[in-house]
Amino acid sequence: MNVLRRQIYCGVVATGFANGASDRVAEALARDGTISALLEMFGVSLVVWLALGVTFWLFMDSEPERAHRSDFYIAGLAGFAFLVPLPQLSWLALAGVAAYLALTSREGPMRRAAVVLGAITVPMFWARMAFAVFGGPILAIDARMVGWIVGTGAAGNTVPFADGSGVVFLLPACSSLTNLSLALLCGVMIVKFYGLNWSRPVVRAVVATCLTTVAINLARISLIGLMPAYYDIIHGRVGILLAEWTTNLAVMAIYAGALRPDEQIHA
Repeated sequence: MNVLRRQIYCGVVATGFANGASDRVAEALARDGTISALLEMFGVSLVVWLALGVTFWLFMDSEPERAHRSDFYIAGLAGFAFLVPLPQLSWLALAGVAAYLALTSREGPMRRAAVVLGAITVPMFWARMAFAVFGGPILAIDARMVGWIVGTGAAGNTVPFADGSGVVFLLPACSSLTNLSLALLCGVMIVKFYGLNWSRPVVRAVVATCLTTVAINLARISLIGLMPAYYDIIHGRVGILLAEWTTNLAVMAIYAGALRPDEQIHA
């Protein structure tokens, strides 16, 4: 029986993603119920779901290459990591799979799929690790920018309300870093899906989306500081969904206007 590489890695990625996202899905279901969790994409960004779909698409678009013995070894090691009841280990295993595929695959859809898969692990895993190590300084930078906009300054990761009635306490979910990682993922996804080169227009589009995501995030938090009476709306589900969809649409619009699939490089 001939087993293809793309078949093996479609299974590995599907299993690893399901394990890695299980904590977010379970939390969304327990907090919001089935319908609300479905509408909120089970706590996983729309960009991540799209990138997962692009990964599978590129796998299936790759040449029907027979699996090597090393592919079975890598799949076995990844499967062992997936058995451990620790979602973070699944993302680490997927990052390793992505690196292996990028190094051992010829130029084409398989290698591009590996790059997108590696990029998925950034917002789902590496950004969390960055917060675990550098969370304080990262949130302090966000708070300083919000404090400048509100006009009240900042102390650590807190920003006083404009009316002096309280403070905004910035948590990791409020940081711009997560949105930055999603903007970069979106850029990698589009570039690799169309096989584009990393040209100046592409780099400018990436920079523009990063600045846009930071601006939207800072605007939302600043509105809390400027209008604390509307805290529950801006900081609640309505504000979160509005900010997420505004960010997603803005990022997609920038990339759609700047990146053109007529400059393909097949890599």
